[in-house]
Amino acid sequence: MFKASLHSIFKAMIGSPFRIALCLAVALGAAACTRGTQLPPSSAANANGEQPANFQLVTDIPIPSGATMDNERSLILSDRDRWTGRVVMTLYNSANEVTAFYQQQMPNFGWQPMMSVTAETSVLTYVRGDRAATVQVERRTVYGSLVSVTVAPKQSDGGGSFESAPAPRSAPSSSIRSEQLPPPKR
Repeated sequence: MFKASLHSIFKAMIGSPFRIALCLAVALGAAACTRGTQLPPSSAANANGEQPANFQLVTDIPIPSGATMDNERSLILSDRDRWTGRVVMTLYNSANEVTAFYQQQMPNFGWQPMMSVTAETSVLTYVRGDRAATVQVERRTVYGSLVSVTVAPKQSDGGGSFESAPAPRSAPSSSIRSEQLPPPKR
């Protein structure tokens, strides 16, 4: 009796919206699995600092263990220690753990910290020679974190360093004017 009722319930579900939802969930799950490339951790580098042969595009930034590169959102121009672009990774570690990882590991790869903001979305900025790197760490909606590392040539104003940039100026008082805002429309 119980077996017959389960069979009739299953038959009823097959022709229902449940079937469509199940097929859609399976298709989305399969698509999500093929979107990224598993990255080796930076600890996999050998004594010469070289990454394993399966991922040699970037060798000058730390890669956390378990990182998966988002192929659609990443852009790597050139390779090894002279690349420019963005590497986007997903991790199952918390955003706080990933931020602490980059704060600790970037100097080990020769990057000098310039600025950091630790918040809901953390932003860390580093320089190394004539290049700058920005690490952005965000909490993922469900679990883990999303990391975006952007590396590009450092821009200069001709002096070649940040110290030679002109000091900020305030606007002349004669050019400041105050106007009343119109009342909000209801």
